[in-house]
Amino acid sequence: MKRIVLIGLVSVAVIWIAYSSYQLWINNDSQVNPQYVFCEQDQGVLLINNYNETKNSDYLKVVASNPLANSLENLDSIKIPHLRIYASQQRAIIIFEKENSWKKEEIDLIYSQFKLTGVESRHEGPYLMFSKDYTACNHNLLTQLREADKKASANFWKYNQNQWSRTDMYNLNNGYFEYRSSNPTAIYGEAIQDIPLFASVIPYTADNYSFHERFYAEKTDSIFEIGPMNDWVDKGFVVLEYEGASVIISDYRSQQTPRLILIEQSKQEDSVNISDEIYSFSGFQLTNDFPSQKNKRIYITEIEDKVIITESKSITQKLLVDYQLGKTLALNPEKMNYFFGGLPSFTNHRFVSNNQKRSITWKNHLLFEVSTEPPGEQLVKEDKTSWSASVNHTVFELVPIYDHLRGGISVLSYSEDGKYELVSSNGKSLWRGDADGAIQGEVRVIDVFDNNKHQFLFRTKKRVHLIDLNGKEVGGFPYLSDNELTTSISDFVWNGTKRFLVGTEKGEVIMLNSAGQELTIIKVGNSSVIQTPYALNIKGKLTAWVVNKEHKEYLGFLEKPGKPVELGSVDSESAVKYNGKVVNYFEKEGEVYCQKSDVNGLKGSNPIPIEKGKIFTVTNDYIVIVKSNNFSVFTHDQSLLYTKTVPFNEVGSFVYLKNRKECVVLDNLQNKIHAYSSLGEEVTDFPKEGRELVVAETDKDKKQVYIFSKIAQSIICYKYK
Repeated sequence: MKRIVLIGLVSVAVIWIAYSSYQLWINNDSQVNPQYVFCEQDQGVLLINNYNETKNSDYLKVVASNPLANSLENLDSIKIPHLRIYASQQRAIIIFEKENSWKKEEIDLIYSQFKLTGVESRHEGPYLMFSKDYTACNHNLLTQLREADKKASANFWKYNQNQWSRTDMYNLNNGYFEYRSSNPTAIYGEAIQDIPLFASVIPYTADNYSFHERFYAEKTDSIFEIGPMNDWVDKGFVVLEYEGASVIISDYRSQQTPRLILIEQSKQEDSVNISDEIYSFSGFQLTNDFPSQKNKRIYITEIEDKVIITESKSITQKLLVDYQLGKTLALNPEKMNYFFGGLPSFTNHRFVSNNQKRSITWKNHLLFEVSTEPPGEQLVKEDKTSWSASVNHTVFELVPIYDHLRGGISVLSYSEDGKYELVSSNGKSLWRGDADGAIQGEVRVIDVFDNNKHQFLFRTKKRVHLIDLNGKEVGGFPYLSDNELTTSISDFVWNGTKRFLVGTEKGEVIMLNSAGQELTIIKVGNSSVIQTPYALNIKGKLTAWVVNKEHKEYLGFLEKPGKPVELGSVDSESAVKYNGKVVNYFEKEGEVYCQKSDVNGLKGSNPIPIEKGKIFTVTNDYIVIVKSNNFSVFTHDQSLLYTKTVPFNEVGSFVYLKNRKECVVLDNLQNKIHAYSSLGEEVTDFPKEGRELVVAETDKDKKQVYIFSKIAQSIICYKYK
């Protein structure tokens, strides 16, 4: 009897295990488990292990063909720990994986990022899948997904020639990225230390540098494979750009002298010339693109155990002179670092230019690629104390921004018709765009996800734009309004998420979320809104403070329907939100007044006089009041921060640097930029040249001030500690 009971229990256990396995792997998870969803129809699959690192490396572009790919650009706001994301390269499929089961509010949060109609979601256990027009695969499923290296920022599988290959992307120090790719069919030689091999003969004034290990060159250059250069090259060769000309520098094997090989293979005696130990030949093609024209004459000379090959005798002579004068990379450590800093010592192929810096190394059928693109700004970290840069438009305004991708302070320049361009902290153009209409009001710098990564927020006639430091619109921006927008945009946090308010010509206030979605529109009057609307928390209710063209002050309710509360007329000329209250500023009888709202958003005490004079600037942090040529800076609590009497009367710009208690001032008459310390003394090496406008920002990391202005439509930058 006991044996029968035992057999019964074992049978039940086996059946339960089989049933559980069926439920887990076939019946449920197979519907959303990535290794059973993706197949060769996807052509490629991206697995994101670290979202921020993958986005910063611009690696999301590998799935740009996925109709849902745009939704991946705005996931900074999703605060779900240990989240992994799978995205098809071709089909409209994205799968999210977390450590435990999905909650409804988490699903709703992610679903809100998808803008396409017809997107469906399904979830089971740790997996949540969004898709459009999804059909299940029936063969060749991508089961290799479980082999991914979780230490990588991202893994990318590519289907080609009936097999899958994988690339792992790693985030290295100082913004460098390494890519490791499998290639079971690749046969290359051992990686070479090209730097010590060639540095003693390469001029430090060279531009592009491209090293080719011999066997790598055979596989990638059909002319080299069958050409005469392959008869002498030992380890490899380098292709340079030197004074606008292409130059090849190669090593050679013992008893395989290049000039003798070419003389032996020359078909006609008159194809060979000798002058001052410089040999020249015609009728040879050494690589796919050298010489640049068929049968063009080439010039050869030898330095140490290397051979120099050019298309110009004068270039060859200059290279010899540079070598004799010691103008080589080996004798210039700074330039050596410019070329090779951050790249591995051993490589099969290395390429360096002004826009790119990468190295490819093969080892055990794995490709290791270290790259600085993007961002290309990492090629050289020069910190120029001043620079000038031209942009492709007429400069109207300049907006500095802390650049978390490249370091330092970059600056956005834009024109009156809405063309814009970002210039790096060292004067290099990073990207350009067009707002498709004049930019109206101010361009604000904000941190939309509160992660110390910054974006530009601005509006045109009917659109609100939010652009990140890669030049891309965040989430679903730009937002398009039915009516003309008339105010600057305010931002605030409500229930843990960033939101925006903007007023319209129809007396409306529009509320948007950080994905560019319209949350609500309320009407607070019949005339246009003229002051920036601000959000207030009044007894737990989300309320908008509004002033319209008739100078009437309102409170409107943003979440629950309700008739707006009219507060009466207001003398507001400038207003800011400070410590949860609205602070109004206006001028009356030669004096500047302020008036604050109370905790209920209503008018507080009577207007308070601050200082005689006029309002010069109002920012979120302070107000500047000017009387004659004296400038006073006050907090919004009316505490005096700084005062300076400048020795000139025509002031174009006055910028107060709160972190340093200093100021930067533009003298419009003399076109001079002055910088004054916290004690009011002129900073050393000032004044500087400037025109029309001046903006300034402090780089807190380097404790350095950046000052931007323009001269003859070029941006100029000055820096001081």
